[in-house]
Amino acid sequence: MSRIYAGARPGHGEDLLARFPVVLALFNGAGGRMLLYRPGLPAEEAPPVPAVYQYLKALAHSTVAMHEIALRADADPAALAGFADAVEQGLTTLPDLALDPQTARAATAVLVAVRAFLSTPRTPGSATTEELEDFGRSCAPHVVVLMEKAAAVQVNHWMSVLDQWHLLLGPSGFDSVHAAVNTLYVTRRKNILFTVLAQYLGERAIGDRLLLFETPEFTTTPEHMLDLMTRVVADRNLGRAFFGHGQVMDVEILGDAAVHAIRTRMLQRARTPVLPALAPYDSHQWPWPTDPSSGTTPTDLYTATALHQPRLPAD
Repeated sequence: MSRIYAGARPGHGEDLLARFPVVLALFNGAGGRMLLYRPGLPAEEAPPVPAVYQYLKALAHSTVAMHEIALRADADPAALAGFADAVEQGLTTLPDLALDPQTARAATAVLVAVRAFLSTPRTPGSATTEELEDFGRSCAPHVVVLMEKAAAVQVNHWMSVLDQWHLLLGPSGFDSVHAAVNTLYVTRRKNILFTVLAQYLGERAIGDRLLLFETPEFTTTPEHMLDLMTRVVADRNLGRAFFGHGQVMDVEILGDAAVHAIRTRMLQRARTPVLPALAPYDSHQWPWPTDPSSGTTPTDLYTATALHQPRLPAD
């Protein structure tokens, strides 16, 4: 089965790209990548997020580096010296970013706080909890300003890109777009690229044409993303044929049987099972479908199979 299944996937991928426009949004440290695949045309990659996004993010993240340095007794002296030099260089060259006054003040305050903490004589790794909390509290309001400005740059960029792609494809073409975003666990619930795409594809696309792929890897390739999307879309034909609904195959089909087994075994042990709430297969909830009333289709494999009975032979 595995060999046949893997061998069929390239054909399914070609079919997907021939039938639908596809948008891939890939997570990276520069604010993400977006690619548009139009049937019969080569992939089009959007311009990157303006570089000021990375500077603002780096300024905010400098406080995280400081926190880790203060905790480590084995901190590399050369790395500490290099970090101190980078902070000084940042203070010197900050005007080159031409930031608005509020953002410039926040950036300066963060770098000054980091420099002051670095220059305080102490044994490596000896910073107290109180010192670290005081440092964090003093930086937090400025970090929030920097993150707010960085997010505005990122969101404005990607919404401008999607505005252009919406015009390019037209309303009818955009209504058939299939899109996928890769995410780490920590960015799943408030994923920026996914949330921006949801504004254009709409709530009803979530879990249907707009997919979120969780991964342990920080970055991935467009080819891998396309392969995952192909697998999901192709498997929906299997779901419709076997169980009457395509999205039955979007989840582990052994999961319902496992839930039944867990419930049975826990009751045998006179213990309350800890199980997720079941949502219909066509639920558009995000990031996790948990509301039983959020759709109209079955909520588990048993119900779907019971409704999808073999056709009676013709008289």
